[in-house]
Amino acid sequence: MHTPSLIAVAMMTAFSSAALATTITGKVTDQAGAPVAGAEVSVEGSRRVVYTDENGIYSMDNVTAQDVHIHVATPKYLHGDKDLGRITENQQVNFTLLPASIENITVTATAMQTSVLESVTPVSVIGAEELRRKQQPTLGETLKTVPGVHSSYFGPVSSSPVIRGAGGPRVKIVQNGLDVSDVSRIGPDHNVAASTSSATQVEVLRGPATLQYGSGAIGGVVNVVDKRIPQEMPYGTEGEAEMRYSTVDNGKFGKVDVTTGTGNVAFHFDGFKRKTDDVDIPGYSEAEPDDDATYGTLASTDMDTTDFNAGISYVQDEGFFGFSVEKLDNLYGVPGHHHHHEEEEHEEEGAEEGTKIDVDMTRYQLAGEWHSPTAGIDNIRFSAAYTDYTHVEIEDGEIGTQFNNEGVNAKLTIAHTGIAGWHGVFGFQLTDSDYEAIGEEAFSPPTSTDTQAVFLIEQKKVGDVTFELGGRLEQTSYDADDAEVELHVEHLDEEEHEEEEEHEEEAMVFNFPDYDFTSVSVSAGANWEYQPGYSAALTLSRNERAPSQQELFSGGQHIATRTYEVGLVYQLDDEGELSDTLRSVDEEVSTNLDLTFRKFSGNWGYTASLFYNQVDNYIYESGTGLIAVTEEHEHEEEGAEEEGHEEEGTPVYYFRQSDADLYGMEAEVFYNITGEWRVDLYGDYIRAKLDNEDLPRIPPLRIGSSIRYQGQSLSGEVGVEWYDDQTRTAPYETATDGYTLLNASVEYDIASAGVDWVLFATADNITDEEARVHTSFLKDLAPLPGRNFSVGVRAVF
Repeated sequence: MHTPSLIAVAMMTAFSSAALATTITGKVTDQAGAPVAGAEVSVEGSRRVVYTDENGIYSMDNVTAQDVHIHVATPKYLHGDKDLGRITENQQVNFTLLPASIENITVTATAMQTSVLESVTPVSVIGAEELRRKQQPTLGETLKTVPGVHSSYFGPVSSSPVIRGAGGPRVKIVQNGLDVSDVSRIGPDHNVAASTSSATQVEVLRGPATLQYGSGAIGGVVNVVDKRIPQEMPYGTEGEAEMRYSTVDNGKFGKVDVTTGTGNVAFHFDGFKRKTDDVDIPGYSEAEPDDDATYGTLASTDMDTTDFNAGISYVQDEGFFGFSVEKLDNLYGVPGHHHHHEEEEHEEEGAEEGTKIDVDMTRYQLAGEWHSPTAGIDNIRFSAAYTDYTHVEIEDGEIGTQFNNEGVNAKLTIAHTGIAGWHGVFGFQLTDSDYEAIGEEAFSPPTSTDTQAVFLIEQKKVGDVTFELGGRLEQTSYDADDAEVELHVEHLDEEEHEEEEEHEEEAMVFNFPDYDFTSVSVSAGANWEYQPGYSAALTLSRNERAPSQQELFSGGQHIATRTYEVGLVYQLDDEGELSDTLRSVDEEVSTNLDLTFRKFSGNWGYTASLFYNQVDNYIYESGTGLIAVTEEHEHEEEGAEEEGHEEEGTPVYYFRQSDADLYGMEAEVFYNITGEWRVDLYGDYIRAKLDNEDLPRIPPLRIGSSIRYQGQSLSGEVGVEWYDDQTRTAPYETATDGYTLLNASVEYDIASAGVDWVLFATADNITDEEARVHTSFLKDLAPLPGRNFSVGVRAVF
């Protein structure tokens, strides 16, 4: 804690320093010469922000930046930029802005914090209003309509984003730029700890050119942005409160979000409570139901979640320093573990049936920013977080395995002033985590992970072309405790191996050496605005990714995914024989190409991205045709046979490495019919394969469309999404049928005495269609929820 304290003292001391100050004035107009009111005018290297008045006039006094770069931002227009260099006298700078056909939001997750339309990297931003309309209990389900983004859907209780067919450790989930430090990357049943209930925006960066977050994020980065640490003084007290009810799960949700301040101190508080029952589904949960299968309800999908954040900041003109704390309690069911023949037994014993996960997380976060501290530096940003995460798996009312993860993440970035026209960011990042799983079903050993990284991202604008170069050097070390692995296997194909005996392996103890990986990643890109309102962006990158902890050391039954996982470090042959010798592991190396076309002016526009990733030593988890059995299971199987029930063992899945190709496209077209009516059409397609087989859980072709009306008080939207069949499957993976989802929403605004009241209602899966998500481990056991109606009220003040 000494480093943050020193930084805070230095920042507060520097705020009182002064430099040669100048005044910049000007006018912002559109192409017709009409004034643009409410435009944000800022200067890089200064926290001084002003807004244009009703005549489009702005004035900014006491500008002390050494190298002056003016930026004008407003959602309805393309952003304006002018680089004045070093100035010694007052300036008048006018801007003429082109109208934008989409909301042009600044992306905080990019190194240079450019807008959506200026970004070299393919990016989508979901603003606060759209987030409220699409709000779901999990992050993956909230973002799943973004082109190129799907959901891992582990029932309605847990899901993570899947970007371009990549999930798990290939997608980085960050909160205000820092790793969430939960265990959602370890298993799909572990929900992402980041919540969007009070987020101001969520940023989705696709592809691997996201070097300030980690070499492993070759799928992309999801950054959840909120106000837990205020960076600016609010205008009085602002915030919102909301209550809603949903029919499909008897769900109740309420939240409050407040930011206020006095003097130079800003305060923030937000919190929510969600409670649901088991979700209703259109038919049976199983794709192939047995005689006593349950109809109409997906068992063990209830949730009881409480989360709150409290933050405080000291804010001055040239910086801020703040602190926040978050407390999350989340008790939710895990679907897919309901055994019908055990119902009577549990009723007699009075035990609580099913598997649940009880999460307890506390997160402390620091953040600070210091503008123009010295000649040559625009700003310094610092952030750090300590996360104490624990969850317990409860089976039939009894505590089973406990997962603990303590994580520390710190990041320091320094943005320099222009050097021969190049503006850039140099950064350091440190991550330390201590993970352990305690219990009979702990399928990976306690592991300490240390990561240190440095990165540099530079950008230069030459005429209509913006060039971007980046590099990252990352060192990752794993220190894992000894592990005992016991694997008894039978062959899934009984006909071919009916005369073979079951392999009776004794428990083996493995002593792991330290695993160290050095990853070097580089990227180069350019965004060319070849005519006003049109641009083309090209990015080429080479990324190295160290294997994750789960990919390396898994060695046991993973209850959530109903698999027995065998990690990369083990040698397992085709007959299920486990060697006592560990094998070497290589880094995953990907060469990636991204090409993006945009039209973003006028009454219609589009964004279309094509991508190709060629990956050496691609790490994937695939079926082996073996099933793992235990002595306990053998006794259960004998009893099941006596009662006339069929039981199966646990399929063995092995982490392997092979060369792979992933390619595809995502596109969105939008047309503003009038000032009130808008039509959107979007779609995506991903193909992922090895040399001789397809990769598992790859999303099918998807096409969606919506029509939206935005009036003075009344607004509404109707949307439809079509998913194709997915028949390109990996060995031992089942195919899924296509489906179509029809959704609608309506809102009515009532302005009253400083409070904007919003009454809203939504309808999801209106046709009550059975839909199974191909990217889910539970696609054969857990369909999407059935028809759902939600109603609620929101107060914005």
